[in-house]
Amino acid sequence: MTTYPIDTDNSQPWLCFKRPFVRDLAFALSCPDALTHWIAADPNIVSLPIAVHDPIFWQTQYINYMDRLHVLDNSSTYQELTRYLMSRPSPYRLGFHFEGLIHFWLEDGYKLGIHPYEVIAHNVQLYSGTQTTGELDFILLNHEIDEVEHWELAIKFYLGNAPYDKFENWIGINARDTLQRKLIHMQSKPFRSLSIDLDFYHKIKIDKRYMVMKGRFFKDSKCDDPNPCWLNPNFPIHRWYSIKSQQDFEALQMPELRSAHYIEWLTQRPFYDAKFLMQSTVTTLDPHLNKDELRRRRNRLARWPYVPLQFEDIETNLYLNHGEPVVLVRNT
Repeated sequence: MTTYPIDTDNSQPWLCFKRPFVRDLAFALSCPDALTHWIAADPNIVSLPIAVHDPIFWQTQYINYMDRLHVLDNSSTYQELTRYLMSRPSPYRLGFHFEGLIHFWLEDGYKLGIHPYEVIAHNVQLYSGTQTTGELDFILLNHEIDEVEHWELAIKFYLGNAPYDKFENWIGINARDTLQRKLIHMQSKPFRSLSIDLDFYHKIKIDKRYMVMKGRFFKDSKCDDPNPCWLNPNFPIHRWYSIKSQQDFEALQMPELRSAHYIEWLTQRPFYDAKFLMQSTVTTLDPHLNKDELRRRRNRLARWPYVPLQFEDIETNLYLNHGEPVVLVRNT
């Protein structure tokens, strides 16, 4: 029986993987849905029943797929994952990246017999006459219960203000993007579909609809109000800080705070951290390389793009300190 190192922080099981895309894939599976259950943001909109997977569902999928994750993390099969993700449109846009991770797991896991979900169609276009009005993310056949399921995906990073139970108080980096607006959109657009037409089927009736919303939410650092009852207790919750002056910035006492590369909003890339760059193993390279190549590689490592964050550089963004994401909002 093969054994693997397990991260002691059960709230972040993806940290036990070293390869970036494997970490992201582990995050996509092990992170629970943001909502414990579906709640209509606008009760006046009549819609079909919408469900949310129980946290145990995602925990089970992660555990069942764990051996495969470790194979991807420790062998050349990692190339299967990277090639798959890089071949997709706009691979560095977070929404497309998250969709690609779930799509890889769906196809790879079904092929290996790890789960019962067969992808019948994805990104199904919706039309009103000749005009495109939207699309459905995934249409799956659940072979375990012989039912067709529609999964709609979202990866979200919201900043919350009290009272936290109000959906409109969770706001994205784009101020027009709120949790309330997203839920209303899902309820009134993609989840209204009763069935889909495909070229190789006459018509497929949708039996169940699932919202899959993952990501990271941030609470006001000055407010200790409890989380809303609809928010999953194991969903990643962090802090956002209002910064008005150099003194506010220094008072945070986060010397290794740095801006996160956009792709790090799912999981951190430790090789950008100062701590990683200062350790001696960074320059321990393959001894079989010739001296010129060793010199070139050490020179590249010495100029790695880590720059300590300065007050004047702060803009609304995701930042990392000792692996903990925070958001700084500079008030001018």
